[in-house]
Amino acid sequence: MPLSAQLLGSLYALPQSTEKPLREALDALGDNVPWAESFAVAPEQTTGAVGAMLRHMMMATRDLDPRSIAIDALPGEGRARLHLDALRQLWISSDALVPSDLVTIKAFLACEAGDALQPFEVVWDRDCGQLTPLERAVLEHIETHHGQLSEEDDDVVRLISDRKLARAPGSCLAGHVQRHLLDPDVPVMPLDDSPAILSVRDSLTECEAAAAIVQRWLADDATLATSDIGIIFPQGAEYGHYLAETFAHAGLVASSLPGVGQRRNIGGEALLHFLQCRRRPAPAMALASLYCSPVLCWPDEVGTALAAAVMAGDFQPREARDLAGRQASLFALIRSASPSTNGQLKEQIRSFQRLLSDNEALAEDVAEAKQQASRLIAALGNANDAAEVELEKAIQMAAAYQAAPQARGAYFLGGISVMMAHETPKRPFRKLLVLGFNDGAYPSPPAGNPFFLDSEVASIADVTGIQLPSQAQQLAAALELFTRQIGAASEQVILILSERDRSGSSLSVSSSLPLISRFVQGIKDPEDLIVPLSHSEGTIWDRLVAWKPRPLIEPALIPEVPSHYAFDFNLLGLRQKEDGSARAQSPSRLEKLLVSPLAWLLAELGAEHVSWQPEALDVMLRGSLAHEVFECLFVPGKAHPSSEEIEAAVPDLLLDRIRALAPFLQTSAWAVERNTLEAEITKSAKHWSLVLKSLDAEVVGNEFWLSGELFGHPVHGKADCLLRLPDGQPIVVDYKKSSSGTRRQRLQKGWDLQVDLYRRMSVRLDERSNEGVVRIAEALNGWSKLPAVAYHTLNDGNVLLNGIDEFDSAEVELVAGDIAEHALALISARFDALKAGRLDTNTTADEKFFQRSAALGTYALEDSPLIAAFMRDDINPSVALTDNEDD
Repeated sequence: MPLSAQLLGSLYALPQSTEKPLREALDALGDNVPWAESFAVAPEQTTGAVGAMLRHMMMATRDLDPRSIAIDALPGEGRARLHLDALRQLWISSDALVPSDLVTIKAFLACEAGDALQPFEVVWDRDCGQLTPLERAVLEHIETHHGQLSEEDDDVVRLISDRKLARAPGSCLAGHVQRHLLDPDVPVMPLDDSPAILSVRDSLTECEAAAAIVQRWLADDATLATSDIGIIFPQGAEYGHYLAETFAHAGLVASSLPGVGQRRNIGGEALLHFLQCRRRPAPAMALASLYCSPVLCWPDEVGTALAAAVMAGDFQPREARDLAGRQASLFALIRSASPSTNGQLKEQIRSFQRLLSDNEALAEDVAEAKQQASRLIAALGNANDAAEVELEKAIQMAAAYQAAPQARGAYFLGGISVMMAHETPKRPFRKLLVLGFNDGAYPSPPAGNPFFLDSEVASIADVTGIQLPSQAQQLAAALELFTRQIGAASEQVILILSERDRSGSSLSVSSSLPLISRFVQGIKDPEDLIVPLSHSEGTIWDRLVAWKPRPLIEPALIPEVPSHYAFDFNLLGLRQKEDGSARAQSPSRLEKLLVSPLAWLLAELGAEHVSWQPEALDVMLRGSLAHEVFECLFVPGKAHPSSEEIEAAVPDLLLDRIRALAPFLQTSAWAVERNTLEAEITKSAKHWSLVLKSLDAEVVGNEFWLSGELFGHPVHGKADCLLRLPDGQPIVVDYKKSSSGTRRQRLQKGWDLQVDLYRRMSVRLDERSNEGVVRIAEALNGWSKLPAVAYHTLNDGNVLLNGIDEFDSAEVELVAGDIAEHALALISARFDALKAGRLDTNTTADEKFFQRSAALGTYALEDSPLIAAFMRDDINPSVALTDNEDD
């Protein structure tokens, strides 16, 4: 049986004890310890680090007596002495800080031989350098009571000596590596098949390759039993799950597979997201994840709709207005103010418990959420209800919660042995597969030491005899373990690594690759030893895997993407109002249609890709905030603000708009971006005021809806500003949070669409229209010709104006000609095709064409992976207009 403190306590009838919470002891120390500042900022993390190092110090003694640690010889001003003395004094201050298992060991060290309830023998490796002084003291004390086994004892040989042997013969490369992996100078040998390092795409493919290799081994060698094969893989749920799945499919029996969770921790996740949303502003992704959790009391479709609205920036979605009863109470709770006291937090958690789903199919998950909530309330129960809320502590506790892991799978006599990367093989194998041979495994990286550098650890050991763990020791132990693992194979060791992780990012090979490659004759670059599956023909892959013949596909049978797809209905009428009439197209939808009809169609069907990403200050949000601040600064009918007035007003106006549109920007983490945006808006507003004064232009209105028709189809859009010159000339202005370079090219090339559509539409007027809308309509209708249009690019302050032949102002840049000639021609062709049920596909040349020839953004081509999947491989663009030049 493995020796443990619990077993030792039962063999000697030792007393049990309860340890004192370390957090309380650290609270009492105040500023008298070197880690006081860290504890003030991060108490939980600091408590964990102090507790871990305190245990290391205890394990480094032979008697668990802090007074036996002599630190007087350490330099008085050194960091090593400062931290070691602080830890020692903390230990001296209270014996109750000693962990309960070490209390049991201390009681055992005081026992006599006659105190043992029964005789027993201990088998241990005297040469093991990884034993701490306390562990060695315990083992030696047992031997004084019960005697010492000889090195020739059968159990010592079987459990200790034999496990250190290199099983492969020294004449093959695998045996050479097993014997000399950590030796500094060794001769090289020719490469043979006894070791192999293979690469495949990902961890799933690793497990599939392992199953295929095992099948080939068993088919080629009738003497090979499945129990002669071992598999090692790193800690991680995906390996256990994938291996179980692939081996079951291949008809292979794996013994002692790690347990794989059968379901997600849905209940724990919901509570964690709820607590994260107690912080205001609530993170959008946490809100969305909470809304669509199945354990809440509303239907799945409601949760999905609320989540989609939040990810689109709408924190008070229309769907919430229709909620009633428990569902309305739950939404109100989620959007309620942050708790200010522990009592309020506990009451909100209780309310959340009461508002979970009563669906019997989810009873297990709901029970899990309620149990975890009860545990949190109990943990917070020691705190004063009137005290400041410990929300961060509650979130950390909820995040640390994990459902109980499943035990390792059944042991099958004669099955393929499965081991984890931190385990030492208990018996030899003929064949060994090592999976996950990537950076971070074989060896595992040493844990950092927040207290001491390796040089300080060495100094402490030399002066005091206290050997604390160092990174060098941890690395040496990990390399020794890897040596023992590969040394268990007598015939062949196959190491397999992943080229990419599950998200598609590249992975590096294990750091022990150079140790192995230096044994191989002719290998200059260690990675030359890796044999990828993508270049497997004629390599060791052919000797390890029985390939199935690949079916031959005639070139003529390979489908090609057609130039278009034909439907028997009007694609332009897919979106309809309740009365059956077509819904209007917006300028942004039409710009998408210009570049990619398929991207436009996906948007019409509501099938666009929606990526869940944390809130970010992207171009769209920058533009929205700047537009709204401008609307408040430049008020219709009032004098244009001065530079001083703008500087004074922008901070408060921006903060107000941030509260409404992007509350996450209020947090301290976004201070730099918030200040930068404030400076950008201030600079742009000053320049815009200068432009308006130079033009003697009146601001007639801000943010108004326009509607009309384009080639017989309804269109609408919202313009940002309407100006009126002294002669009555109206100018429709659109603000852009960008620079003018690409926009200028688009206008000059005749590919602009947005502002040209604005001048072709009229203001929406009905009985609900306010005075401002009426004033805008009068300004536009009072001008006999089409209004002028302009882009104000906020990043560089340029104003690009079209629709006025001559203009005497240094603050405005005239762009002459038809700015929408080619865009309207292509839209007309697109409309005709869509009405006929024809959906044109893109080619691989379209991106370059639209960027260079039209100066259009090609974001539509990245809207969905389907765009690339249905893209024709063609050097010619899908659009051909005779008057267009590729310049």
